[in-house]
Amino acid sequence: MLLTAKTFLLNLLLVFAPLGIMQILYLLKYTNFLKKSSGWLLALFPLLSVLLCMMYPIVINDNFILDFRRIPFILGALYGGKWVGLIYLVVMLSYRFSLGGTGFYPTLFSFSLVTIATSLISGHFLNLDLKKKLLVAAAMDGLVGMVSTFISLTFFNSQIELSMWILFSCISVIGVVLATLIYEVFINQFKLLHSVMEGQKLKVVSHLAASISHEVRNPLTVSRGFLQLIDGDLEDKEKKEYMKLAITELDRATEIINDYLTFAKPYPESVERIDVISEVNHSISVIQPLASMMNVSINAKIDLPSAYMHSEKRKFQQCLLNFSKNAIEAMPNGGTLTIETTRQHNELKISIQDTGIGMTEEQLCRIGEPFFTTKEKGTGLGMMVSHSIVKGMGGELLYKSEPGMGTTVHLVFQVEDVD
Repeated sequence: MLLTAKTFLLNLLLVFAPLGIMQILYLLKYTNFLKKSSGWLLALFPLLSVLLCMMYPIVINDNFILDFRRIPFILGALYGGKWVGLIYLVVMLSYRFSLGGTGFYPTLFSFSLVTIATSLISGHFLNLDLKKKLLVAAAMDGLVGMVSTFISLTFFNSQIELSMWILFSCISVIGVVLATLIYEVFINQFKLLHSVMEGQKLKVVSHLAASISHEVRNPLTVSRGFLQLIDGDLEDKEKKEYMKLAITELDRATEIINDYLTFAKPYPESVERIDVISEVNHSISVIQPLASMMNVSINAKIDLPSAYMHSEKRKFQQCLLNFSKNAIEAMPNGGTLTIETTRQHNELKISIQDTGIGMTEEQLCRIGEPFFTTKEKGTGLGMMVSHSIVKGMGGELLYKSEPGMGTTVHLVFQVEDVD
């Protein structure tokens, strides 16, 4: 009995130990030290835990053994997706078959069933709240336990009492719940760490912007005024072209400084009640000439009635135009820009989708950072300002992108109907 207790604890240790290594990998991922290979490495350690549990099982008698391999298997399949679950199944069954014995068949039936179940659920699992995630993980573990127990007691002479099966299943359910809790805790910890790091960067840039923008913009305004006066007295066409170019560049510098000021003060200054749907339609009409010039067709799906929120109209328009302009510029060879509005209760979602070059996972993690851009001649200020505006308006930004498949950005705001 003492030996059984020790092997129980050893098997559970083999389940939880790789979680510590995964925590280190997540730290490397969120600090950008680990890039392209991070996803596969994070999926590798649950599989390693599965194999270790099978190598050092709980020996009940000479004919039958147990282990907790289903805990890392379920977590890896739920968080990693259907392909990860399928790879786990193939590797695990191959190793189990090499061990021999009648235990292969309960493993085949129970884990094939749970692989099918997790592949159907995994797409929605990550969007569930913590309570529902724990219930799903426990249900998957219970499913494996019931199927394997039924097959072993019905078709094979397992020589294990029902009470032992019940005890083992209860420990396994508790184990999968604890493992899910630990996994969720360190995921949220590193998301918080990432947010703090981003907040520190934005704070530095914000202070810098506020301190220098006013001092730089005033001389530019004076210089532009005198250049316009001189331009009116010039007769030489070549010199007038030079003067026009100088004024254009001064305007561009002023626009960049205005972006800095908007970033430093993203919150609405003159709050008014704006019609969000009307502003979206207006932004489409403004961006249409640029889209035509870039050979981009606009597919507008704005079929909702008026919805209102309190904000600053100018900054909201600037935000919409920045996202639309970026989407168009991401399609240098032309394409389709889809702008769609959907609503669920008081939550309005504005989706801006392009068919352009897309972004990698690393680029998605850095989007909105100070001076980060994927464009050759970009400064990154536009996206930085847009993120600040959305945050200042109490909105939420969600990205979805794949290289070569385009990018979709969702802007989510709380709205109200007409009184």
